[in-house]
Amino acid sequence: MNFLFDNPLANMPGPMFLVLYGAIIFFSAIVFYLYKSKLDWTANQPVPLIPPSPDPFEIAYLRGGENEFARTLVFSLTQKGFLKITNEGKKSYIVLTENQPNWTTLTQVERNALRWFQQTRETKDVFESWGLIEILKPYSTTYEQKATQNNLLMPEEVSNKIRLSSLSVFGLIALFGGYKLVSALLHGHWNIIFLIIFIFAAFLIFWFLGKSKRLSQRGEKYLEGLQNTFEKLRVNPKIAKEYYSQSLPALNAVDPLLLAMGIYGTSVLVGNGFSEFEQAFHRAHNDYGGIGYYSHTSCSSGCGSSCSSGDGGSSCSGGSSCGGGGGCGGCGGGGCGG
Repeated sequence: MNFLFDNPLANMPGPMFLVLYGAIIFFSAIVFYLYKSKLDWTANQPVPLIPPSPDPFEIAYLRGGENEFARTLVFSLTQKGFLKITNEGKKSYIVLTENQPNWTTLTQVERNALRWFQQTRETKDVFESWGLIEILKPYSTTYEQKATQNNLLMPEEVSNKIRLSSLSVFGLIALFGGYKLVSALLHGHWNIIFLIIFIFAAFLIFWFLGKSKRLSQRGEKYLEGLQNTFEKLRVNPKIAKEYYSQSLPALNAVDPLLLAMGIYGTSVLVGNGFSEFEQAFHRAHNDYGGIGYYSHTSCSSGCGSSCSSGDGGSSCSGGSSCGGGGGCGGCGGGGCGG
């Protein structure tokens, strides 16, 4: 028993032990970070092909969840002339336009959303638990299921394993630090505040490392492929549409600016005549405490003509070529999840 608390480690001077303990925490964090990335088995799966007719809403959902889906949907209704943004002081509101276009041109999800806007809404209300995202739950659930089936979201078993591994590593580090703390107290040393700080710092580090990304590595690669393939949309959506429509004729039915927003977010609106929309939602983001601003798609499989990427770029089956830098991914009748 004496040796347990009377040995070189137990008798190590406090400053020297803190250097050793800090080094253990630092290198453990690095090793765990590298180990964590290896747990995501989706990284070994091929990137899905980009569908011939991408769904901007589904892409937006994959990139940033239900809030990005709602934001893209509001933009669609604004661009089509059903809604408009008004600013009053530091607040922004979404209101119906005076002359409403024909609702028959809208999809079902757009009609459901427009019914919610029959009364004036403050922009931040879109993200409230009772707001537009609640109306869109059935659609969000469908997108989530497709993304999960295609392993574009982080698998739950991987998230659980990362969390458990993180707690285990921290437990060992805390146990080691606790041993030294007890040894110090038994030897009459009460200057243990820095040791406690180190243990708490280790907790914060491994609590953060224990978090999983929303997208799997496969999902990140797919989203990156979308962004690379449609890079020209981000620069100039209207002109780029003609370029892409040669290789993907189905894009003629997709609004280029809406698709660009689904892939890249509101940043593409600046300089395209919708700066007030980006500013209003940026303000709503701040008012809502930062919730709802993500930046990063499910894809179904099986389509007639699809894109694939190679070392030198991308190509489409059926003889047409795909523009944009590499990273074409997924194909599917239901489009890409966002």
